[in-house]
Amino acid sequence: MSPFNFEKADEYAVTALGALHEERFLRRKAGQASLSTSTVRTSYPVRQYSKALHGLHSLLNATTVSMDTVLMAVLLMVHFEALRENFVPAIIHIEHGTRLLHSSNVSKARKIDQGLVHTLMRLEIQCSLYGDLRLQRPPSGGESIDDPLPAILQDLTQARDVVNIWTCHLFHFLHSEAYYHKHTCVSGVPLEKLAKSHELRRTFEEIDQLLDIFFHKNIAGLIARERHGLEVLRMRVKINMIMSATCLYTEETMFDAFLQDFEDILTTCTEIMASVDADRRLFSVSLDEGLLHPLFFTATQCRDSRIRHQAITQLKNLPSVEGTPKGIWHIEAMTREAEILIRLEEAECGEEVPCCSDIPEWRRVHRAGVDGWGLHPSKSKRQSASTTMGTRPNGMDGEWAEFSEDLGWSIIPAVE
Repeated sequence: MSPFNFEKADEYAVTALGALHEERFLRRKAGQASLSTSTVRTSYPVRQYSKALHGLHSLLNATTVSMDTVLMAVLLMVHFEALRENFVPAIIHIEHGTRLLHSSNVSKARKIDQGLVHTLMRLEIQCSLYGDLRLQRPPSGGESIDDPLPAILQDLTQARDVVNIWTCHLFHFLHSEAYYHKHTCVSGVPLEKLAKSHELRRTFEEIDQLLDIFFHKNIAGLIARERHGLEVLRMRVKINMIMSATCLYTEETMFDAFLQDFEDILTTCTEIMASVDADRRLFSVSLDEGLLHPLFFTATQCRDSRIRHQAITQLKNLPSVEGTPKGIWHIEAMTREAEILIRLEEAECGEEVPCCSDIPEWRRVHRAGVDGWGLHPSKSKRQSASTTMGTRPNGMDGEWAEFSEDLGWSIIPAVE
């Protein structure tokens, strides 16, 4: 926080974020005591945030301000918008921060505080998972896909950075090349792209081995929070391996080959959730790694009914209970999206507990999404969003069939 003493934009952003945290805390306490929360709602955080935005504009026009100072202000504003659940402006801030990094040459980028760069990288990954951001560039820190992996991982920070760097490489490949062949041009994949997907998968297998070695060498010295963090990283790597192997193939049956990996992911999530000393931040939509995406990925991509329904059960155990003070509507939306997808795929398959082979390709959902992330739960007593899913009943080169369904649930607007 060294820029805090020198630039007004950072000072206003820190004040706005702190005031918003305090306001939310007081409102939560009032809601728990069944008191009116209107008296603790003020415009002070927003006024400070507005000053921070004006200050950031001045920083961007200055020629002598360091990139660290600008990125600090951007990251504070991202967290402010995320705390208010205004994700569109949060994504815009992240995109602007990424463009600032990529506008610098590599030598200049490497002089920027790497902690800030890796924080921005994690936000890019989260936006690609849950939002509308598409990674059209390589990782922000200037790391090349040809850079070798370390021979050994020294600590959890390095482990997380390695996983995030290569996750960004994967997402860049998915959005710039692979998904075109998976969803649009379903034949004639160039050999160099197939080779690239195989290379990415091999890299994630090597990263998994590095994480395994690190875990067994340091297990005695790791506290519960660190063990769980390492397990979440390994889940991310398993998911990346699956995505690398399937990203160029239109057929959803490609996922059936990873049944054991899906079961491993589910087992890890279940064990973490059953732990009495688990870090509660893993159970919600956060600005870092968590359990939501691994469970959602398992429920939607694994076609073994036993595994995917257990994943749904664990999703429902996340803090998204409808109408309660701890409700998180994003978890509710993704859980319901997964339930609809499973219901659509397993309908009329003829088996009470279908396995992968019981769900034919033409019934499988090839793409799905949720519209309505920009809605704020405090503006209505009923949160609403919709999901749209696409199947290919006429073959991989046939027309798409679209299915849409509204999502909605009651909420308590006084408690966020």
